[in-house]
Amino acid sequence: MIIRRLIVGTMPFVLGGLLGCGDTGAKQLPESGFQVAFESHNVASDMKSGKTVSADITVKNVSPVTWPSKPDNQDRYAVHLSYHWLNRKGATVVFDGLRTPLPRDLKPGESVNLKATIQAPAEPGRHTLEVTLVQEHSAWFPEKKGAKLVLPVTVSEGSEVTADAAAATQRSEKTEKSETQSASAGKAPLKKDVAGQTAARTNKPAGSVDGGSAPWSVQLGSYAEKKVAASLVKKLKDKGYDAYVTATNVKGKELHRVRVGRFEQRAEAEKLRVTLRTAEKLERAVVTSR
Repeated sequence: MIIRRLIVGTMPFVLGGLLGCGDTGAKQLPESGFQVAFESHNVASDMKSGKTVSADITVKNVSPVTWPSKPDNQDRYAVHLSYHWLNRKGATVVFDGLRTPLPRDLKPGESVNLKATIQAPAEPGRHTLEVTLVQEHSAWFPEKKGAKLVLPVTVSEGSEVTADAAAATQRSEKTEKSETQSASAGKAPLKKDVAGQTAARTNKPAGSVDGGSAPWSVQLGSYAEKKVAASLVKKLKDKGYDAYVTATNVKGKELHRVRVGRFEQRAEAEKLRVTLRTAEKLERAVVTSR
């Protein structure tokens, strides 16, 4: 609340009001706000394909502005740690890496240690891992002349599908087995929660509409290799989710985005996001709009 006093003659008047009453929290960073220093890390130089690893990465805000840790009311502008994967030829194989949030707003000159989760690409071989920051719905820091960690990583044979997809499949198999045993014993299967999962497990979730008029969906990731995206989509479709692939071009390179659902209302997409994260352990699920 900002209060101003105005003296007219000998009579004081008080002019009051809320400045920035339309303030929605996080703001888009200015050009000078994308400067970052990487002070330390322990990222592994060897990983298994499709598997996730943890790494301690310390970043410092060397810009003149504070980085927001939380998004605005339209789910924009939070700053996250993330990464890209490049193959030995320098082509991007994973553009949107897993996100690691800041624990708090980071002021100029402050440092923070982040416990990052990094998922190796599906294909084995020698790769380059580029770790950096991204302001959601704004820009990746290197696009604004910010720094990045460039690390050589050898990826050896792991599994053919992503860790998220494998976890989802395993959970589905356990659920189906449990329900079958329950039914054969003459007992009705336990009801699961509820509206979110019921809506998500149909080809047209509650609140979903044809894609032409539906701006909201849940995105699970972007992949340079179409077959990786198609594999995840198939597994989700087999379980009843309205999963599909959309293609986009980023700096001349085609990326394949895996999305689920088509909604008119953001709230419906948010319910599906919660379901995918909790029931299917798809931690990369984020609400997005076209």
